[in-house]
Amino acid sequence: MPKISEDKKIERKKKILAAALNEFSEKGYSATSVDDIINRADISKGLIYTYFKSKEEIFLQLAEYWEEMTDQRKVLNFEFPKESTLTEKLITVWDGIVDTWTLENLQFARIQFEFWFESSKIPQLKEIMKKKSSTSFNIIENVIIEHIPTIDRNLLNAFVRLWWSQVDGLVLYFVSHSTLPEPKEMEKIRGIIEKMCEILE
Repeated sequence: MPKISEDKKIERKKKILAAALNEFSEKGYSATSVDDIINRADISKGLIYTYFKSKEEIFLQLAEYWEEMTDQRKVLNFEFPKESTLTEKLITVWDGIVDTWTLENLQFARIQFEFWFESSKIPQLKEIMKKKSSTSFNIIENVIIEHIPTIDRNLLNAFVRLWWSQVDGLVLYFVSHSTLPEPKEMEKIRGIIEKMCEILE
């Protein structure tokens, strides 16, 4: 039997994960079976178990790497003009996030909510999600601390949690309605977020 190269193994694994990502996004974790993933990836049952022991292991791999698979890793990498105010920087972050809200990305966002829902039952997944949440939290936190090093910690925490609750809440709404936000509505929401940011100035 010919030996399979490492590149081929990686390619096969990515194919399985891509199929699983689509199945979990469309049906949810509980309703998706290993056979669904096999059929989507167009592979044999024996092949999938060569790379993953179970559906849960596939799900955990996606939780670790789904941003890379959907290019979400680029979303929170920002460069700010040198003289930007705190509000301008925070609005730049807001705009960067909102600009990624395409129908495709909203579909993939469903799986993020699946990760959070299932994390209450899978301890390893809970740790993965806590780590990712902390990373997102720190992005906004660091922008604020750079401008206000002596900010009250309770105010800082309250602001950052409120910030991300707005993002997550809007995404959840648009995902559940399978629609994109109306530009005029988002313009109004942006104005509200801007006023919220000005509280810290």
